[in-house]
Amino acid sequence: GAGGTFQVANPSRVRSGGRAGRRAFRAVRCVPPDSGPYRYLLEIVLSPSPGPSLAVILKNPSRASAERSDPTVGKLEAWARWRGFGRLAVVNLFARRGARPEALNEAGYRAAVGPGNDRCIRAAARGADRVAAGWGNPNGIDPEAYDRRIGEVLRLLGAIPLHIVGEPTRQGHPRHGLHWNSGLEMARRRPKGDWGEG
Repeated sequence: GAGGTFQVANPSRVRSGGRAGRRAFRAVRCVPPDSGPYRYLLEIVLSPSPGPSLAVILKNPSRASAERSDPTVGKLEAWARWRGFGRLAVVNLFARRGARPEALNEAGYRAAVGPGNDRCIRAAARGADRVAAGWGNPNGIDPEAYDRRIGEVLRLLGAIPLHIVGEPTRQGHPRHGLHWNSGLEMARRRPKGDWGEG
């Protein structure tokens, strides 16, 4: 269950190694299944052996879909395999796709969040053994809108423990998933004052 304690599988059994050891991308679920303007959820199998599941909350989706990965999702996959996770679920603060986060300002707040987003975030978090934040700095998104959305997501999670990987950014946000390197450890988020409201 979400936030439960577990023994992570031996990382050497599932680590991706270097370039030659990379595993093929294997998405088992993408909501919606096409590459439209929104992506609410992407689920990826990381290992043929059973292992704990990890849900990661990023900023907003870029190109990754049921058919292809992208640099951030690839980095998450490699980190999660290295740490012994068997399955990865990726959700986002804002579900609207875009390579430039600042473009979300033009969409309007609710359109940037996406009508089905809260439901998918809640379901991914409740179905995971660990939940981690990996959204990074606003990078052009209106800071007030960013803090508002972070507060909404923290309230959605309720009592589910939230974790970060590595040290927070200089702005105090959780390190973006694109910068999760194999040597970085996962730690429980402090209850108050790390980022946004909550």
